[in-house]
Amino acid sequence: MKIFSRIAFICNVSFILFIILGYVEFNHKKTKGGDNILPLSFLTGTLVVLGQLAIFINLIFCLVSLGLLLAKKFNPTPRWLVITNFIMLLIQVYYFFIY
Repeated sequence: MKIFSRIAFICNVSFILFIILGYVEFNHKKTKGGDNILPLSFLTGTLVVLGQLAIFINLIFCLVSLGLLLAKKFNPTPRWLVITNFIMLLIQVYYFFIY
């Protein structure tokens, strides 16, 4: 569970970078006036894919953590990491489904 929580956290960081890259690309199009987009390097493309998959990985992590909490089983994951992942899940749901 510890490694899964860290993977979810890395995906959440990628999600934040995905939002920032989208904002930068949108402003780049706006100022240039053309259809030129920023070229995506391998690293940037990986961040975009991880950012979009973050909601699924984070949802699974939060459901498993909730199941462990309800079953009153020991969860070795640090509390701050669980809370951060849950807050990021709420932000992701807002971004993908409401915004």
